[in-house]
Amino acid sequence: MNVKVLIEGFPETYKRELARRVALNRQILTFQYWFLPVDDTGHEDFVPVGRGVPSSEICGRWRSLVACKNKEGHKGKLLKGADVTNKMVVRHKHWWCHKASCPICFARGWSPREARNILGRCKEAEKRGLGIVEHVTVSVAVKDRDLRESVSRKNCREALFDRGVGGGAMIFHGYRIDWKRKCLVWSPHYHALGVVSLEGGFDRCRDCVHDCRDCGLCDGFKVREVRGFAKDGYLVKVHETRKTVFGTAYYQLNHATIRVGLKRFHVVTWFGSMSYRMFEGEKLVSEDVCSVCGGEMVRCFHAGKRRIVKDVGDIGYVACFVDDEFDERGEPNYVEIVGSRGFG
Repeated sequence: MNVKVLIEGFPETYKRELARRVALNRQILTFQYWFLPVDDTGHEDFVPVGRGVPSSEICGRWRSLVACKNKEGHKGKLLKGADVTNKMVVRHKHWWCHKASCPICFARGWSPREARNILGRCKEAEKRGLGIVEHVTVSVAVKDRDLRESVSRKNCREALFDRGVGGGAMIFHGYRIDWKRKCLVWSPHYHALGVVSLEGGFDRCRDCVHDCRDCGLCDGFKVREVRGFAKDGYLVKVHETRKTVFGTAYYQLNHATIRVGLKRFHVVTWFGSMSYRMFEGEKLVSEDVCSVCGGEMVRCFHAGKRRIVKDVGDIGYVACFVDDEFDERGEPNYVEIVGSRGFG
């Protein structure tokens, strides 16, 4: 990606601000949502996560490595385009402040922690027989885009109920990318990880072999989606089967939207059959979850020859990568530190 070409024509004040954030965390250059300017006219109190200031001097300081050796769970899967078959997944551990606004910590501190919380509740929901967790989006009707966020959230929650989503987690996104203007524009919507409570769940529509003209005789999700949109203008869509709950939650969280000026703003809220008053989420054994297989990662030290960059502000830094478990002599490249599960 040629960032210089992409930001050509941006105001000088924004270029300076971008340079400041890049010096703190070059990772933001890997995802256009993280560095494009925001057209926030009329919505200045909302900003994408990661656009504030660091909370302390230790934000992003390197701690250790964690690795997942679950080769069976890695078969046929990719990590950022790299084949993980018969490979290990390795990730850096750093000190994070766990604040959504921090430009250093938002994507590797706050997002994974919230994603783990979502994963724990979703696991417990499936154990309780509530159904398979689906990835759903609900977009605020055009006529309602300037309503207060609390009202929009309520309306979107009602739209989810109406279409058959019985409960889940809602993640607020206030902006979408305008590719022609090369900026983020106001377009409020929510990504939900929830359960379709209709008979047969969403698989009833996903696996349907009937002609679309037969939908009138059915009360499945797709029929309710069309009827609901005609009634209220809220577009609700179930996406393709997700690979992992954690991966989906993490991705949606790391480009969510927060409201400034409030002591506490809830980016994630739970509703319906998966709300906090219904049950407690499963407590995960480890805070380190593999983004490929969802398995536990363990703390280790690097014993191989590969050069590993540890500074998040370095041009060669890679937060998560694939590597061989053994070198050409059959010696382990990564040695587990015994008794370290769940610690950094």
